[in-house]
Amino acid sequence: MSRDRRVIVVGAGSNGLVAAINLARAGLDVTVLEHSPRPGGASSSVENTLPGYVHDHCAGFNPMTVASPAMRELELEAEGLRWVWPDAIMAHPFEDGTAIALHHDLDATVASLDRAQSGAGGRWRELIEQCRPLAQDIVETILGPLPPVKRPIALAASLRRDGLLLARRMTGSVEAFGLDVFDGAVRPTAWLAGSAQHSGLPPSTAGSGAFGFLLQLVAHSHGWPFPAGGQGRIADALLSIAAREGVIVRCEAHVAGVLVRRGRVAGVALADGEEIPARDVLTTISARPLAALLPDDALPHRVLRRLRIWRYGTAAFKLDYALRAPVPWAAPEPREAAVVHVGGELRDLAAAAEAGARGEVPGRPALVVGQHTLYDSSRAPDGNHTLYCYAHVPARYDCSDEEIAARVEAQLERFAPGFSDIVLARALRNPQRTEAENPSLVGGDLGGGSYELDQQLIFRPGPELCRYRTPLRGLYVAGASVHPGGSVHGMGGRSAARALLADRRLRPWRA
Repeated sequence: MSRDRRVIVVGAGSNGLVAAINLARAGLDVTVLEHSPRPGGASSSVENTLPGYVHDHCAGFNPMTVASPAMRELELEAEGLRWVWPDAIMAHPFEDGTAIALHHDLDATVASLDRAQSGAGGRWRELIEQCRPLAQDIVETILGPLPPVKRPIALAASLRRDGLLLARRMTGSVEAFGLDVFDGAVRPTAWLAGSAQHSGLPPSTAGSGAFGFLLQLVAHSHGWPFPAGGQGRIADALLSIAAREGVIVRCEAHVAGVLVRRGRVAGVALADGEEIPARDVLTTISARPLAALLPDDALPHRVLRRLRIWRYGTAAFKLDYALRAPVPWAAPEPREAAVVHVGGELRDLAAAAEAGARGEVPGRPALVVGQHTLYDSSRAPDGNHTLYCYAHVPARYDCSDEEIAARVEAQLERFAPGFSDIVLARALRNPQRTEAENPSLVGGDLGGGSYELDQQLIFRPGPELCRYRTPLRGLYVAGASVHPGGSVHGMGGRSAARALLADRRLRPWRA
């Protein structure tokens, strides 16, 4: 093995920091280069409305963080991270003043479903009681490296014939999943489909069933917690561990290209002309920006072309609010829920998603709303509140940002009359600003690329790259464009680090 122990990690989000920690613990000299003025990536928080109001920049809730083996083994809580665990996890309101709630407690969820549709709760109980004991295995199978071998066999044995039914439902659309489980009941299906909208996929799209069901299963098995004080506390904990392991983190370090000499990686070049040598480079940036960093002959043509034509999904149009009171929802359930899926009936969710996919801004956008200060008073001055809100829109659109904001606020007023009366301040972030702040988020897509089936598993981003190595010696890939995709779980970073260590014949650190 070469004595050159230098490794560069590009990107200081959760994947980059997890990778850096794992590499440093194996004895390598690790430098992390971050484009932004601060590390954290999706795990960051800002005071962008009024002083004292803390808003999560991208990620708002962390079901995959607490379920992820990569995060669990780092014991972030020992670094001072404190989780907030809402029991009233999510509510899905309807225009008639009713709503269906998702609780960590299964009995409470079943009761809410039965109030909306007689018998729906019992069907949900049967499904969750069957799957909840296997939730951690399901999560680790989905998040783990490809190909997963042992766990799928064990899961199939545990579920027996029902395993084929679950697999069919998860590979299909969330609309079909819900109508199947709830025996054709539309409102419970809309409640399930609301969770799938986090993926940006329309409810009728194949593969959206897995997103909707997995998030709600994890709600019952693990919860949807969030860090007290803001998402930045996750980055703070990771940075604390990284510093202790000797990792160097450089912010505002704009990587302009990967250096390639004699058929292998030799380091990176920064935009200011500085060259940083390293034997290995591990990138966590998404597909198209990665392609732009590489010489034309660095990868086989078909692989480089796959990166260059990578398809991104709809963008997040983000609004943060400082409020003088809690949101006056018409239905009682959202008044205590940490997350509110604002969209209404199944047909409304479908219309909003399909408009975005066509390149149109929905007239009534479906919204993901976070009410952190109902459970974490440290994020706002006494008695006041924050509101986290985003809608999926096309990366490019013809109307003004203010027109989109008006549509979002009309949706909030539709389900919470009087909302505008409690707003103290508002901050808006459009897709162009999102990409400018983080060029890896092409077109404002926070997921690193569309989650349609042709961009999943071995096709994320391609068979030659989905297992974190590349055909270019010394170049490793992680991040949201690589399996298992986005969210704050660090699994891609850990898996890429382990691939690098295996190639160097070093033993990875184990918890």
